[in-house]
Amino acid sequence: MAEQRAATADFVGPPRWLRVATQDSGAFAEACAARWPDSQHARGGLAPLLRRSRDPSRTRLKLDPTTVPGDYTVILELANGKTRNVSVAVHPQARARITPRGLTLSGTPGQVTSARLLIENRGNVGIDIGEVLVTGIFDDVGIESALASVYRMDTHDMSAIVDNLFAHLREAHGGLLRLRVVDGQGPLAPGESRQLGLETTLASKLRRGHSYHGVLQIGPHGVGVRVRVDKAERNNHSEGLPS
Repeated sequence: MAEQRAATADFVGPPRWLRVATQDSGAFAEACAARWPDSQHARGGLAPLLRRSRDPSRTRLKLDPTTVPGDYTVILELANGKTRNVSVAVHPQARARITPRGLTLSGTPGQVTSARLLIENRGNVGIDIGEVLVTGIFDDVGIESALASVYRMDTHDMSAIVDNLFAHLREAHGGLLRLRVVDGQGPLAPGESRQLGLETTLASKLRRGHSYHGVLQIGPHGVGVRVRVDKAERNNHSEGLPS
């Protein structure tokens, strides 16, 4: 359990590697191990791990990655057999692992397509999975096509050139891809994992035979999204985890 916040802390940072924060770092030169006080022994998770250094100011302390932000006391065991209590200020750290790393959707304009993702909360703060995930998508060859259209223009009128360029860039924008979270929405606690069921209707403005790309933000993690628009009608298809 986190203790009352102290005025100063000996170690600060995210739980994976806390750094020395006090100017009295020489006091850690004889430290050889770390442990929780008996009052926190049953708190679960990994035991504190001390990484020693010849330079005491570079001593690092590692806690269980799911240790919630707050202030704690850790006992350092010294080489002379004595112990020393140190105060530890754990900062929030949002981390997630998402499988697969990229999401591919395919279908024709107006068609409903779906996919699944596995998300693992590897940080020490919760991740809120909302009802809808949104990202903008852009034609893979949109910029190249826009520039090519400029090169083909037989004019030196900069106004006309700029208007043409931006008209083609706007045409290459696929709009917003709205992925409905049909399974797995809600808070995801530290250390928890969950499969997300995603579903979307491909926009009618998407061009057949083209591919689009974007980055979907899920908590602290960005997931690359690719949308392949088929030339002909076909069955729903997506690439992700099997149901």
